[in-house]
Amino acid sequence: MKVKLLEEPTLEFGLGESICPKRGIAGMSPYDFDNVRPEKITLGFIGKSESIDNIASWLQTAKKSIKNNKQNLRNLFPDFPGFNRDLAFHSEIAYDQSYLRKLNNSDVEEIIKNSQDIDAVIEKIVHLYLTEIKFLTKNKKPDVILCILDDKLTSIFLTSGNKKKGSSKSIIDEADLNEEDLSETADDDFYSDGEINKKEYNFRRLLKARAMKFGVPIQIMRDKIANPSRDMQDPATIAWNFFTAIYYKASGTPWALKKETADIICYAGISFYRSRDKQTIQTSVTQIFNEHGKGVILRGAEVELKKGDREPHLSEEQAFELMDTALGEYYEALKIFPQRLVIHKSSNFSQSEIDGFRRATSKHKINSVDLVTIMSSPLRLFRDNIYPPLRGTMCTIDTKNYILYTRGFVNYFETYPGSYIPDPLLIRLFSHDESPEVICREILGLTKMNWNNTQFDRKYPITIECSRKVGDILKYLEPDEQPQLKYSFYM
Repeated sequence: MKVKLLEEPTLEFGLGESICPKRGIAGMSPYDFDNVRPEKITLGFIGKSESIDNIASWLQTAKKSIKNNKQNLRNLFPDFPGFNRDLAFHSEIAYDQSYLRKLNNSDVEEIIKNSQDIDAVIEKIVHLYLTEIKFLTKNKKPDVILCILDDKLTSIFLTSGNKKKGSSKSIIDEADLNEEDLSETADDDFYSDGEINKKEYNFRRLLKARAMKFGVPIQIMRDKIANPSRDMQDPATIAWNFFTAIYYKASGTPWALKKETADIICYAGISFYRSRDKQTIQTSVTQIFNEHGKGVILRGAEVELKKGDREPHLSEEQAFELMDTALGEYYEALKIFPQRLVIHKSSNFSQSEIDGFRRATSKHKINSVDLVTIMSSPLRLFRDNIYPPLRGTMCTIDTKNYILYTRGFVNYFETYPGSYIPDPLLIRLFSHDESPEVICREILGLTKMNWNNTQFDRKYPITIECSRKVGDILKYLEPDEQPQLKYSFYM
């Protein structure tokens, strides 16, 4: 068994390079600093009056530096430099009173009091927010709309209803609440029987899906971030994550992966999701155009789960049509086909899928293709001391299977920034033209391309993480509804 430590991938910024998003933005500006970018971000606000006031006050405070209240681990918890035109993001927040849409306390209380169950509460509260989103997009056209929840609504959506056994998922994800975390049991929906025909209701997913038609990204957030409790992230980290997400949703590019080659590479992530009533399985595709993380979202065909097979698979024709469409979208964006295609999938490839993807790449004369399965591994490596293996540890099992620690001890942080023993990834190469080490280095780099979280040691690459998040939202769209192409509408 061969073990190797991969170097931490480098990110590019406007005026230099760094391995850390926070250090890069603070000292070297966003990647798009010298290009067309959001130098002024106009925000819309929706929420109760007190909630809007709290966030508006916090935004004023965040124009200046927010000090980290942790005395050690300064690389892991740096100060937030402030969001203004003079440093870091070199951008500013703009709005006036006409961009503030206040929800009446009495309307919210009446919904909570008179609704039969939590599903009805979610439907009606979503309708309240959608009414104001429609007004703002029609009359004011902000860059991003903040949908603000007070403690009472947050508590209802986080704690009401039944949670899946062993999962951290609940009625609302924390994804937009500055405590973003992808559940590592994201594919469990396929393997749990659940309650067939009982429609899933999730506030975040439902609001994101129904707001999509208005064409402006939304940010769901707690008003509590203005005065975070001890169980939340520290104030500086909250600010880092919030403003990075807002900058990206306003069409900015905070950072980019440093290219290792001049070749034009297209990364695609494929995962599957069940419909809300668990009756059907659909395909979710995230296509990442390039090292900047620009890409499009595609909704694939319905697939059948064959008897005796716990994993859904595409037919050869479905695989061909899906990738043929994806490559067509790629060409529309860049007016050139990639020289290399890398497909990341959250389950094993079937022979029919391999044949279908190969047909599509042959049609578009793409000669270099890597088909890679990425999933959590039960295998563990141990070090002699109390810390887990280093992030970037790559272990060769055989010529097709590799273990990669994307979470672990990080030398830059001088610690392992986690509460539990990290699970490594199993990297399985079903077909590859590039070397296994290059493929694993790319996966490690793509874990740093999540603009909802500036701590760079994510477990999954953005290809898989994004396709799962997209599936969570797509299941709430009707079959005839057109999904937005940009990831900013799903994160």
